[in-house]
Amino acid sequence: MARSFAELESEAECVAAEVLRDNKLGTLPICPRMVATKHKITIQTRVTREPGVTGFLMRVGSEFGIYHASHIDNEGFIRFTISHELGHYFLPGHPAVLFPNGDGMHQSRGGFQSGEWYERQADAFASALLMPKSLFLPALTALAPGFCAIQSLRETCQTSVLATAIRYAKFAHVPVAVVVSRDQTVDYCFMSGAMRAIQGVRWISKGSTLPGRCTTRTFNGVQSNVSCGRMAAGWTSLDDWFPGAPQVELKEDVAGLGGYGKTLTVLFADQIAASAICTDSVHNLRSPSEL
Repeated sequence: MARSFAELESEAECVAAEVLRDNKLGTLPICPRMVATKHKITIQTRVTREPGVTGFLMRVGSEFGIYHASHIDNEGFIRFTISHELGHYFLPGHPAVLFPNGDGMHQSRGGFQSGEWYERQADAFASALLMPKSLFLPALTALAPGFCAIQSLRETCQTSVLATAIRYAKFAHVPVAVVVSRDQTVDYCFMSGAMRAIQGVRWISKGSTLPGRCTTRTFNGVQSNVSCGRMAAGWTSLDDWFPGAPQVELKEDVAGLGGYGKTLTVLFADQIAASAICTDSVHNLRSPSEL
């Protein structure tokens, strides 16, 4: 029976914690290259023309090597790519699936792009390795909510802004939604538990059209905003993004992701609004099976 993503994610968190403990890594930032070196895994760059391919794991007998795509010029993304490939190395069952004939080279589409279970689990491992809950959560709670918090955590963990934003949404105690879009459509969305608990909030489906009244829609209308990694800030309404939700004003921070070709949007309430939303929603908590 196929396992749920929650089960795969939980396993990835546990395995990453074991790797950190075994390698005596207990402070931020975590160095994935150090982990690879201790396990005699070589790391090199490799030219690829395959769209979306970010990394490779090579196996020859009992020896492994990691390549990251040469076009990636973001150190945080490179570190995530290396960690993703380490996930394929450490996670139970991955080598057997990726190398059914023993030797070979596997191309990864990491960075939350793939729908394959083993790629999603490797992404979860990479996040847990570079931003372990035991270290990430104390750093998060010391910061005011919003994009500035994500930027601060990114610098502390030396991770990509996208991976940091997704991890931030996972552990934030206030209503937060992280939306990745391309042009005028939503690619995917992550939400904090506090956001999911609000009455009327439902997951934004892949391929959904961006709200007509939002900073992200205007921002994406100028391609150079995305390719040049520009930023913008504005205000939006919760019910514009989640029809049926309360009409609550949210802050909307937007950042182009450069060569990634997509836009990151962080929706969050200020401290006063967040407190009011969480209080009003305390009786509307839904179980994961209902989401």
